[in-house]
Amino acid sequence: PAASPVGQRIEGPVPAALRGAVAKAQRSSDPLAINDLRKLVVEHSSSPEAAQAQRALADVLETAQRRAQAATSPAEQLREWTRVYLATLDAGERKALRPQLAQLVKTVFYERGATTHVVPYEVQPGDSLARIAKRNKTDYRFVKRLNGLTKDTIRVGQKLRIPQAPVRIAVYKRDFELIAFFGEHYLCSYDVATGKEDRTPEASFVIGNKIVKPDWYAPDGKKYLYGSEENVLGTRWMAFENTPEHQGFGIHGTKFPESIGTEASMGCLRMRNEEVEVLFDLIPPGTEVRIQR
Repeated sequence: PAASPVGQRIEGPVPAALRGAVAKAQRSSDPLAINDLRKLVVEHSSSPEAAQAQRALADVLETAQRRAQAATSPAEQLREWTRVYLATLDAGERKALRPQLAQLVKTVFYERGATTHVVPYEVQPGDSLARIAKRNKTDYRFVKRLNGLTKDTIRVGQKLRIPQAPVRIAVYKRDFELIAFFGEHYLCSYDVATGKEDRTPEASFVIGNKIVKPDWYAPDGKKYLYGSEENVLGTRWMAFENTPEHQGFGIHGTKFPESIGTEASMGCLRMRNEEVEVLFDLIPPGTEVRIQR
């Protein structure tokens, strides 16, 4: 929707795709269905559907909190706390949940012997981390992180855990927050900067090219090498594949960490370098990114 002359958004009609959001969120195990409820509340606050979504979010929150307390395994706890996180509209309250979720993520995914969303694999002759990752539509760096590997070399007979579920990204522009999910579980979340003057589009994208230590091709047509004073991309670049409506967007690091949590970029999502380096390792090309208000 367009901005009004005083900078406030004019609400458009509720899209057809969102009219069934309440029923979908109630029956779906996919936590991202909860984001449609949030979208109704945030972007269509005066609609009857928003009132229904507000009540549905409260129900999701109450049910997930109850199930999280009753859960007997860390994986079940993480799944329910993921739903609690998404059903919590207040950004500060969500941020307060991050340490608890991070500890569960460590237990569920990264501890030796963890089995959620992974399959065991024994390294065969001719294997490399890159080949194994490509066969499984993941990033070899994620395989390294899951298995606690510090080097790219592997040996025949070595036992690995290989990720099987997709990683997906949700971005809340209003709250300057990026959240990554591994299957139906929370994986991590980070503060970001968005575009000045609302330049970051609210749309769905797919991750395309990924670059370590990227050069910057500026809007003025000039190329600024990685490490140069003029290069603003930080240590990583993850391009969004262009769409008919939006071209040239992506996720990158920054030389201005103080800008995180503000509208500061030309439209891309800007992250702290140490955090964008983690995200870079987790998501392969083809990863879905959904940006909403």
